[in-house]
Amino acid sequence: MIFIENLNHDFTTIESLVLLMYGMFILLLLLFGWDLLTRYATTDKTTRRGDPAYMIFFIIAVAMIGYALYTFPATINYFFKGDFESQGYNLLWLVPLQYFLILLMIIPIGYVCLLILAKNKKFIAYIAAIIGTISIIYMFVLVFVVGNDPTAVNVSISSGAMIPIALVIGIFAFIDFFGLVYILVVKLAPQKKVRNQVLLGIVGIVIAGIGGALEISQRSEDRWLYPIGILIELIGFIVMRHFFLSIPSYDEFAWKSGMIEMHVIIAETGISLYYKSFAELKEGALNGDVKATVTIPESERPNSDLVAGGLVGIKGMLAEISGDKGKLENIEIGSKSLVFKQGHVALCLLLAEENLGVYHSLLEDLVERIELDHPDLDNFNGDTRKIHIAPLVTEIFGLKE
Repeated sequence: MIFIENLNHDFTTIESLVLLMYGMFILLLLLFGWDLLTRYATTDKTTRRGDPAYMIFFIIAVAMIGYALYTFPATINYFFKGDFESQGYNLLWLVPLQYFLILLMIIPIGYVCLLILAKNKKFIAYIAAIIGTISIIYMFVLVFVVGNDPTAVNVSISSGAMIPIALVIGIFAFIDFFGLVYILVVKLAPQKKVRNQVLLGIVGIVIAGIGGALEISQRSEDRWLYPIGILIELIGFIVMRHFFLSIPSYDEFAWKSGMIEMHVIIAETGISLYYKSFAELKEGALNGDVKATVTIPESERPNSDLVAGGLVGIKGMLAEISGDKGKLENIEIGSKSLVFKQGHVALCLLLAEENLGVYHSLLEDLVERIELDHPDLDNFNGDTRKIHIAPLVTEIFGLKE
């Protein structure tokens, strides 16, 4: 006899609304996870491999899909458990299955967070991974044990068999939330606009958490706070999805590793005020529409004034051609980008792997600070001893001294 033909559950108005909202919730989570996975999959393998930002958003995507999978058996357990059991079906195994899916969501996130944060002490992440793996296997076994004999183990969260799992979930949930916040906002140090988008996405997580707590505490067929809690949770995930997907590229988080060279010069003359090299430039890297060869040993490198003058010359030439003098902010040279910001006197140039928004924002801040701290720069006489740009670069770009 097919169970669905004998389903006699009399849904209240609240239960019907909640069931509909759970369906919407599952679809939203699957869509969110799919969107993040698509962005990850369409990125160059070399770019995403080992990159913290891509790692974080990949596991967030997996977690969203995992949460959707968790919600499905949870819905069956909430609404249809009594109907199944009245016909002799054992659904107690759904409880350990739900915790099994929760562990599958939170443990990979915690492991990746620890791997990134404890970079020099990876054994901490490995220990966490071992504990998490044991917990997952334990719950997987319980699913079959309870499915075979519902009286074999007490699977209520306060039972002796489940308290260790509750502790693991609590610890990993703490690591996940604060680890994600610290990595995305502090460690990756994105530009202000991207950081604000991340923070608003995290606000969405908090809203969803508040809604989830209200939903669990008010779960009853005659309490309107039950669907209100689900609605708040839905809104939270919609906010999170909107702001996380509004980040133009996750490469914005890896901007520090993409910097190659920086020059600060007098805009009109090209006289060098400051120069810093961040990475070695490989042979042929600047070959392209704007021809340039810069594979020069350090001992044979030309005077920084000559290099700076050459760069300002490129800018001037292209600005004249484009008829947009003073507004040109980026030049593509082969596979690299030359990003620059000009103030009243100073011009900052950054050779980078990509033309990222963060570079424009930081260079603009740098130009403003340089001219603010050096008000007599328009009368510069060539004495660089009075020019203190290095501390400003360290401060604004968050570089280690």
